[in-house]
Amino acid sequence: MSGITEVIDNLYISGLESPAAILSKGIRSIFNISSECPRQDLGPGVEYEKVHVQDIPSASIRIYFDRLTDRIEQNLQDGKKTLVHCYVGRSRSATIILAYLMKYQQMSLRDAFYYLRSRRPIVGPNFGFIRQLMAYEKSLFGSTSVSFIDSSYDSVPDIYLSPGRSSSRRQTPRAPIQITNKTFSTLPKPSSFIQRSPTYTLPTLGSRSYSSYTDLRPLSSNSYRNSSFLHDPPELTHYNSTYDSLREPFYTPRVNALRTGRYIAPFFNRFYLP
Repeated sequence: MSGITEVIDNLYISGLESPAAILSKGIRSIFNISSECPRQDLGPGVEYEKVHVQDIPSASIRIYFDRLTDRIEQNLQDGKKTLVHCYVGRSRSATIILAYLMKYQQMSLRDAFYYLRSRRPIVGPNFGFIRQLMAYEKSLFGSTSVSFIDSSYDSVPDIYLSPGRSSSRRQTPRAPIQITNKTFSTLPKPSSFIQRSPTYTLPTLGSRSYSSYTDLRPLSSNSYRNSSFLHDPPELTHYNSTYDSLREPFYTPRVNALRTGRYIAPFFNRFYLP
């Protein structure tokens, strides 16, 4: 149970509560909207009326709307605290309260439902009672603010699917939602790329700055440029005799540095001639 909830000044809703809890609120008029809750004897100073209604969609509750809402309004005009209750305080008593809010507080069914639920979160009339409230709203205002939406389960009132949305008859301002935009990128960080000097190009196959992969040094070496493929050119070899020159490795034919496709003999290629 959620106890006794005050809807507006002097109007309360609840489930079946003890006489002590009811009298502690100073309530002087009670409407028992149920068939299973027993009648309570609260003394001669408390008016009591029981309305036999079952909490099933086929039950007719609209026939009590005008009479009960008129009685509630008269009690409030007289300053008499009034309690409307059923067994839980969720469906039948909430239906009567919603009818009162529409008729005497000029609320749409949608606004009345969200207001009452803000006061008592367990509120939720069965779908049959919602249809009867929609018909009552149409008789009061000429149109209804609630509609049924088809779902995989059954037709459901849209007020159960979109909580907090007011009707067009009375819009409730909503604070804007603050969204912080964050940009994510799947590209690797710039530090993961090899940094190359913009004025330095990769060597060609026949240039003297080309070397084998076994001669590569880490990028942190200060004596090398920012590319792992570029380093200081090797010192020129001075040949003192034909025997010394023959000990040098034999170079395979390559194209020249301009990539023109002109054949260069191995003998000249070994001296890095263009």
